[in-house]
Amino acid sequence: MKFRYHHTNFCTEDVPRLSNFYKTVFELTQIQDEEHGFTSTDTVNRYEGQVEFLTDGQVEFHIAIKDHNTGFRQNMPINPMQKGHYCFRTDDIEGFKKRLEELNIPYADYGKWALKGWYQVFFHDPDGNIIEVHQIGM
Repeated sequence: MKFRYHHTNFCTEDVPRLSNFYKTVFELTQIQDEEHGFTSTDTVNRYEGQVEFLTDGQVEFHIAIKDHNTGFRQNMPINPMQKGHYCFRTDDIEGFKKRLEELNIPYADYGKWALKGWYQVFFHDPDGNIIEVHQIGM
């Protein structure tokens, strides 16, 4: 099982304002490609909030509209769209879920709910920070 740091998600009330800040100060560029499209219309309870995807060429920054009710709509105990999160990409999401279970770390299995082909799980570190791990191509 391999991991690499993938993105930081910042939640805001004003996506264009925060996105422009990061683009101006750090010269980040906007990502507009197939991988960053939302899930298909047949996905139940999919995420449809405003998001801008930025990059420095290696790491992504997702600037998303703050949503206090995502967890409730998804019937999940963790809301990754309220205060943001950071993310690692893996090549074995099922193996990673087994690892979390072996370590008795509870997680929210969101599956494919936001971006096309991204299978996502969320959990907390010991200080309550939200971590996403996802696999693409599923």
